Amino acid sequence: MRASAGHPDLSQEIAARMERLPITGFTWRVVVLGSFAWVIESLSIGALGVVLPILKPLWTLGAGSVGMLAISSTIGIVIGLIPAGYLADGYGRKSVLFWGILEYGGFTLLSAASPSYAWLVAFRFLSGLGMGAVFPLPYALISEFVPKHRRTLFNGIMDSSLSAGYFIAPLLGLLVLPHFAPNLAWRGFMCLSGLPLVFALIIRRSLPESPRWLSRHGHADRAFHVLNLMEAKARRKDRQILAPVEASRLPSKTAPPTATGILGPWHRPLVRRTVVLAAAASGTFFMFYIVMTYLPLIFFREGFSFAASLRFTALITAAAIPGKLLNGLLGETIGRKWMYVIFMGIAGLAAIFFGLARTPSLMLAYGALMSFFGTGTFPVLKMSYAEQYPTPLRTTGAATVETIGRFLGGVVGPYAFPTLIAAVGLGRGFDLVSLVALISVAITLAYGQESKQASLEDLEARLH
Repeated sequence: MRASAGHPDLSQEIAARMERLPITGFTWRVVVLGSFAWVIESLSIGALGVVLPILKPLWTLGAGSVGMLAISSTIGIVIGLIPAGYLADGYGRKSVLFWGILEYGGFTLLSAASPSYAWLVAFRFLSGLGMGAVFPLPYALISEFVPKHRRTLFNGIMDSSLSAGYFIAPLLGLLVLPHFAPNLAWRGFMCLSGLPLVFALIIRRSLPESPRWLSRHGHADRAFHVLNLMEAKARRKDRQILAPVEASRLPSKTAPPTATGILGPWHRPLVRRTVVLAAAASGTFFMFYIVMTYLPLIFFREGFSFAASLRFTALITAAAIPGKLLNGLLGETIGRKWMYVIFMGIAGLAAIFFGLARTPSLMLAYGALMSFFGTGTFPVLKMSYAEQYPTPLRTTGAATVETIGRFLGGVVGPYAFPTLIAAVGLGRGFDLVSLVALISVAITLAYGQESKQASLEDLEARLH
């Protein structure tokens, strides 16, 4: 499956030349394209939370059925992540991103024609397979295109686009759903959520492949072509000669190769990193999926009108955008590990108070804190995925961590959550959300690795 390996000295030369480049319009092109891929993906995911208050009475769904529908796309994501990561490490980041967008956009459109609950679950599951292909790739691209001193900042900018999609979903729901009969309203809304699949054509035409990936897979001519374009853009921007490569030379010795393939993240010396990152991801995704999927239903259950529930959810979702920007900015100076600990610690405490709140203002305030700090911690967490695995295993490793995190935090937890709060109440349910978050904080604090201000090649060398 894999192309012949690139020469180590060639990979080092390309990495050294890339690390000395300033931020240019070329860098922003990669960031914007990756960002928009996430906007349309999060719009598709967030669409279900918006229509759940309509579907539940329309199809007389019980707690178990609501839970299964809520996690159906996440199950697809979990199943699709590792194979897609493996394919992206073998065939390239760009190709897998293109086909992933086509797949999940197409099945989101088809879900609008679902004749029954079972068909909707099936289409959501199939759309999730494509989402699994897309999720690890934008931050893998950021890690490979952006210099070491700007990676989490740009990842914060890009990850904010995910929250923008989740923010748009309830606002779009407010514009569409109240004006049509329930059975037509939710179908029209799902159609709108799937239309941006045409963006895949822009990805195919405009997104460059990573020179780091190309050099590791024997595509020297293509790698130097992309790198020459980047350097030409930098010269036009600064109107001066670029710093010599030797001034920013990376370690002269390439790290010994690590095991590749789907099981690569479970071999030494990576297995400990995989376990710790997976624990951190599980806590974060559990809080994220509860907030994104169930808040409209929780507000509706607490007596708020349907429109008010969507407005509250939109405001809470929007709070993640400044949270991610701040997290990405401080992750460059304070570090990935400490910014995860601080943000998730605050979010875990906010979850306790959300479960106790009964007034609209308090529920809004504590929900916004969970979103700002809980969802806001994704930039440093996701950049850690990409940084702590070597280039030949980067998307496979990131996909492995997300698979575990989304399975435990996005499938197991959310599936049980409606039954849990029906049995023990909202307060105890959010106590569990808090407990899971604080356990992930403790594990990261004790065993997490720091990766700030280091090149990918330096981090790879540290493995050995």
